[in-house]
Amino acid sequence: MTVGVHCLRMSPAQKSDHERVEVILDRDRPPSVPRRADRGPVWKTMQYTLDISARFLLRLLVGKATVAAADRLIDGYWRRIFRSGNAALHVAGRGYFAPGQAYVIMSNHSSLLDIPALMGAVPGSMRMVMKEELSRVPIWGQALVASGFVAIDRKNRDKAIGQLEKAKKMLGKGVSIWISPEGTRSRSGMLAPFKKGGFHVATQLGIPIIPAWIEGAAAIVPPDQFRAIYDGTCTVRFGAPIATDGVAPEQIPGLMAEVRKAILGLSGRADEVDAEAPRRAA
Repeated sequence: MTVGVHCLRMSPAQKSDHERVEVILDRDRPPSVPRRADRGPVWKTMQYTLDISARFLLRLLVGKATVAAADRLIDGYWRRIFRSGNAALHVAGRGYFAPGQAYVIMSNHSSLLDIPALMGAVPGSMRMVMKEELSRVPIWGQALVASGFVAIDRKNRDKAIGQLEKAKKMLGKGVSIWISPEGTRSRSGMLAPFKKGGFHVATQLGIPIIPAWIEGAAAIVPPDQFRAIYDGTCTVRFGAPIATDGVAPEQIPGLMAEVRKAILGLSGRADEVDAEAPRRAA
């Protein structure tokens, strides 16, 4: 097995068609000048989060908490979040997703808006790997776990390995999983060093990895700030899937390097956003 062989082989014309930019959600009104920033969209997002959580838990109580039901709620959820700040979502590369195929999606992560953006950008069902602390938030955390989100204890490696078994089950059902290979949000906007956990999950199941770059989310909802900037545009770019079937454990570092290169390539400014570049140069 050669690490990094793409699952899709296509001509330049086919590749261009797969990478076309789609406007998934446009602004509902023209941008204001100057663009304003306040806490309104953040408060609304908290309300939307409580609402979707309660609604899903209610479905759980009456035996109707299916993947399809969760997908419908999630679709309305991310749209409401973007609408609250008059934000637009553009996506390139959705053509790389084959219908019915589950993927492990790996991207940069620098904003709380990244998750709603990916909810809207990824075709089909998708759930996330999240830090375990979120699963303990009343109502919301219970709903996340019940709907298929995967809680991971980042401080306990052995426990985390066991928890990732749930991610395997979701992938086995045809549900794609987003994993932040950095492990947490980057406060600098640069792509931090990767952790191995998600790569082990992908290789053990032979699930292709879709690289992605999220641009503009941190400009709308900056890291660690309780406010949102109105009228922004978030763009998600997906790359061709990277094969993992047959990758041995000792080949995982090579796979990590391949995925990192693909994600940085999608950014269009790899030298600027690669947090490992200074160390390599040194």
